[in-house]
Amino acid sequence: MTVKNGDFIRIDYTEMVDGQVIAATDEETAKEKGIFSEEAAYGPHLIVLGAGQLVKGLEEDMIGKEIGYSGRVEIAPENAFGLRDPKKVEMVPANRFKEQKPYPGMRVGVENRTGTVTRVIGRKVSVDFNHPLADKTIVYEYKIVESIEEQQEKLKALIKTFARMDLEAEVKDDMAVITVPWELSYYKEWLMIRRGLADMIIQHLG
Repeated sequence: MTVKNGDFIRIDYTEMVDGQVIAATDEETAKEKGIFSEEAAYGPHLIVLGAGQLVKGLEEDMIGKEIGYSGRVEIAPENAFGLRDPKKVEMVPANRFKEQKPYPGMRVGVENRTGTVTRVIGRKVSVDFNHPLADKTIVYEYKIVESIEEQQEKLKALIKTFARMDLEAEVKDDMAVITVPWELSYYKEWLMIRRGLADMIIQHLG
């Protein structure tokens, strides 16, 4: 079968910029390339095609491919992380960073936006809000490992992806029923995870 928008699939991929591997779903590849992280989740990643989890160019390349397909694709900046916009480089008062001491290269959050400090000039900080990979051509080597067809399995896969844990869940009378340990209600992170998970269920599991 070929994949289309809305399909739940698992993929393995390696992401490269200027010949350098910057991300990989395979643990051994990550270790070999010096990008391994204890906090990362390795193994085939769940993707809902069309949900915007991947850059536009990669999603478009997958459409119409068969399960089991392996390939390599080069994505132009326009269909990857965008072109760099000079207007997204802004001067921010240093007092916005009360608990931080900004320095060039530091990633910072300002008014729900994330940017990179480019320079510090007195009481002003220059922050570039462009994506770090803006203007870059991205190369992906990927394999479409499998497709998930059953609603129950789709729900469990979404939970595992967003919550990074297995929770008791079932699809009953066209409703997703998830049993959540009461301890999770004490974690602020869970509120954000719950919102994102709920949105994905409503939009793609209906």
